[in-house]
Amino acid sequence: MIKVSFVVTVYNKAPFLPGVIDALKNQQGDFEREYVFVNDGSTDNSWDIVKAETAGLPNVVLVDQVNQGVAIATNNGVRASSGDLIKLVDSDDILAPFCCQLLIQTLQDSNSDFVFAISGEHEETPVFENPTTPEVVTFDDSLLSVIKHGYARVSHCLFKKDLFDRAQGCDERIFSQDHSLFIRLTTHGKLAQVRHIVCSSPRDEPGRIMNNNAQVVHDATLALAYHLQDNPHLGTQHIKAAQKKITSRIWKWAKRELGKNQFSRAFWLFTLSRCGVTLSAKELVEQCAIFREGVKIRRP
Repeated sequence: MIKVSFVVTVYNKAPFLPGVIDALKNQQGDFEREYVFVNDGSTDNSWDIVKAETAGLPNVVLVDQVNQGVAIATNNGVRASSGDLIKLVDSDDILAPFCCQLLIQTLQDSNSDFVFAISGEHEETPVFENPTTPEVVTFDDSLLSVIKHGYARVSHCLFKKDLFDRAQGCDERIFSQDHSLFIRLTTHGKLAQVRHIVCSSPRDEPGRIMNNNAQVVHDATLALAYHLQDNPHLGTQHIKAAQKKITSRIWKWAKRELGKNQFSRAFWLFTLSRCGVTLSAKELVEQCAIFREGVKIRRP
């Protein structure tokens, strides 16, 4: 029987954890389950709640670490897991009862290594529509699709653990986990999407990373720049698409947030990338510092 490891990273999410864990317990499907919780140095009573809510639940793994950021916490959680498949769960997201079952079925039917769905939002109690015949999309070039569309988030994802291992997990040089996860996993495996809402996030949760636009754009862009630097032998199409995405984000941010003009380095890099010039990956990494000017960005 296939084994799924639910990996939940936890940092100061006490009000949400009972609902999150209850949804894990109510997952439908015929598969073996393992529950891995990683406490990333919470300063509230999150860890006490995890222990209380999982008491008596079989196959629970508890990992307690000093605060290092969600990317490192995710890697540590997956390393501690023993499942064939990994189901990441943000510690304020509620999974639909059919979430894991639908993702497993999609993974198998599409002969993919990595599958994701759609995330929703809720104010009080999430309501999910049962899937009947949801649309499934496969990608001819998984990495190129991720570069162009910037797919992210994790609670709507499921992937093979051996793919995670081959991709060397999340990039620990970046605070958030999801951007580098999509980039790295699709460099080594096949991606598919089932277009149905399988999880839901609280609409007004002030601690969510995605509420900080500078953090999101910084991490997404830096993940791509690091990937170019680490993988100089990527295909030309991937390199060009990544350069365009990186320089476009940098120039738009520099112009809108910092008032930079056409005489700035950000604009010239943007222009050169549009002309097909191959740029230095090292400089693209360095240019991501622009997102940190005057704002607070969390780093590992």
